[in-house]
Amino acid sequence: MPEIVYVTLRYVFLGLLYAFLALASWLIYRELRPAPAKEAARAPARPRKSGRKAKVVLLGDAPFRRQGSWEVQAEMVVGRAPECAICVEDEFASNQHARIYRAEGGYYVEDLGSTNGTYVNGRRINYPTELRYGDRIRVGRTVLEFRR
Repeated sequence: MPEIVYVTLRYVFLGLLYAFLALASWLIYRELRPAPAKEAARAPARPRKSGRKAKVVLLGDAPFRRQGSWEVQAEMVVGRAPECAICVEDEFASNQHARIYRAEGGYYVEDLGSTNGTYVNGRRINYPTELRYGDRIRVGRTVLEFRR
């Protein structure tokens, strides 16, 4: 083969390598960047003084999914395993997918290292996140709503 082919292949390989590194850097930046300003400036929810307890409601968007409601205890695990407090029939949920718990006067949700991740209001969470009235928690394809 002529030498021009080797030189061209070398530059093509080098270009692909730089493109891969740029893509990997962009993905890492996108995962680690801070939340948008409008969510950070959101006012904290005021605790209600009514005697109603917090609960999580399973939203039945599809006809095959039944609705359900659970009062939030000190700690509840959401997942497919039968020993979970909220057992979901979802093949995209892990056996122990997420944990909902009460701490410091508020309610929090935390991902338990699931494969598909846990989402609050459409945003993937990587650390314990405080729940507010009306927040939607997605575990696999199942959507739960936090209510007080």
